[in-house]
Amino acid sequence: MGAGLVVVSSGASAKPGTHPIVVSTWDTRASSVVLGYRHGFSKGGGFNDVSYNANFSSTSGILSAQFGLHYESYSPNHTDPTAQGLAGTATAVFNLPLTSRLENGLAKVALNFYVGAAPTALISGELNYVSFPAVLGAGVSTTPFKYLTLTPWFELSPGVNLDTEIKPYQLSQSDVAGAVNPMTGEVNLSEGQVRNIVSKSVKLKASVSAGARAGLDLALHVSDYVDFAGDLAVSSVGTAFQGPTVVYVGGAFVWRWDDIVPAVLPAERRLLHENCDDIETRFRMCPNSERWTPPAAAPPTAPPAALQPQPLPPGTPAAQSSAPRDAPLPPPPPPPPLPAATPASTPPVGTTSFPP
Repeated sequence: MGAGLVVVSSGASAKPGTHPIVVSTWDTRASSVVLGYRHGFSKGGGFNDVSYNANFSSTSGILSAQFGLHYESYSPNHTDPTAQGLAGTATAVFNLPLTSRLENGLAKVALNFYVGAAPTALISGELNYVSFPAVLGAGVSTTPFKYLTLTPWFELSPGVNLDTEIKPYQLSQSDVAGAVNPMTGEVNLSEGQVRNIVSKSVKLKASVSAGARAGLDLALHVSDYVDFAGDLAVSSVGTAFQGPTVVYVGGAFVWRWDDIVPAVLPAERRLLHENCDDIETRFRMCPNSERWTPPAAAPPTAPPAALQPQPLPPGTPAAQSSAPRDAPLPPPPPPPPLPAATPASTPPVGTTSFPP
């Protein structure tokens, strides 16, 4: 059998910018779960991203650890097959308030930054690759009132891309030795022969590149537990806006399964749902508790005696000038006692007395 010629060629297709958007919510007040969908519009093709995120907030309300699972589909154009794949995201989102907080714990203006990773694998008949991007981004959240938050953001995603590159390969007679049945003319390659041909014609190619994205997120805070979110983002399939442009439009449902952390709430709401025993225990740990005496143990105190004004004799100038006009006059002093009367002497009976 003469030597055959196998010529199959495909350039590396792995490109940055195909990983999903990694921040599911900028709200770090409470732990939450997020269900979302995004569609990416590009010339001749596009993306679809269905995601589930589980987010866990710190007790300070500043950090949110976000873990996501994404199903992705990518069509480079109408003629190429659609690649299907999965992506996993792990992101740390920091929310640093720059102003005071509203009564629901949201800062009027906050600086956000995040760091994470988003390994992505897409597979089709001709497009098979894995991307390992590291994501770094920042944004500014503005909450004009407690029901609405707007967040413009920007992201850089340097990473390593692994792709299968198929090269032209010419079969030799030794590659198919003993594979031809002389009676039937059938060619039966053994597993070792197939592995040898594939290893010589298919190479794993690695490339390093960086992508970039920018977007605007909107969050409607329906209650302390439910948000509806929408986002608009601009990206590219390639290095930092040098490839085909992709415009993402999507939305998400956010459910905070935990209470808002007390650290971000005002004092009147911070203790609203606290247990009284817990509040007392925490108070006894404070230094001020050593100087506090329970009401039952405090000694009784008598009310101060009312001072009675001393009346002045009538006619005293000081009394006339200092006494208010509408005050009642003091009672007059009692009159002095009269002298006792001397009884008249009575002459004895039978005796007559004449004046001299």
